[in-house]
Amino acid sequence: MPTPFDFMTLQRAADRLKVPTTDGDLPGIIAAASLALANWLGYDAHLRESVEETVPSEGGVYLWLASGAVRRVLSVTVGGTELDASNYHLESPTQGRLVRRTGGWPFTGTYSTGISSTALMSHDTGLITVRFDAGWRTPGQVAPVLEADPSSTLKSDLPAELEEAALITLAALYRPAGRDPNVIARTAGAGSVTWRSDPSVVPTLARQLAGRHYKHHRRKA
Repeated sequence: MPTPFDFMTLQRAADRLKVPTTDGDLPGIIAAASLALANWLGYDAHLRESVEETVPSEGGVYLWLASGAVRRVLSVTVGGTELDASNYHLESPTQGRLVRRTGGWPFTGTYSTGISSTALMSHDTGLITVRFDAGWRTPGQVAPVLEADPSSTLKSDLPAELEEAALITLAALYRPAGRDPNVIARTAGAGSVTWRSDPSVVPTLARQLAGRHYKHHRRKA
């Protein structure tokens, strides 16, 4: 069963590895390769709509979302009041960076005590909320729709270089059964395999292909 995170179809994976689509290890390794690449990119890459994220601010003109590949900003609310869309701009979709066109974003965090308080450390207080769409419609999100309705015209809009990077990662993960260092759990009775999905398994070539989608500025969600 495909997952929303899958950067490739079962058929594409089978063709690349030259194995049948009935190979029981394929679903797990597809998910692992896709998640490893997304982890390396620094954000969930599958299509997510109307995401709400509370965002910390250091008080400058920039606001950094934890998410990347932002498609559009639907609303920004500060202290319960929605800002007019003309007050801000999505300056970098990949980095999730918003810029305030007039003034700056209010500081959120800890202040010093005393008569004249000073901003000390920025953290998420829930004061600023951004609602947005992000990511791409992955092959894993399209597959169930096409299975239910073969006449559907729904297509994946995942960039070709990300699919290829995921396929390269898939090939790097794949090893003969029983000798793969990336297999961290195997249940014989159920035929279940758990693969590593950390970013260290992403090969150099895959990173080069996916480089322009990499999120450099990161923060904890």
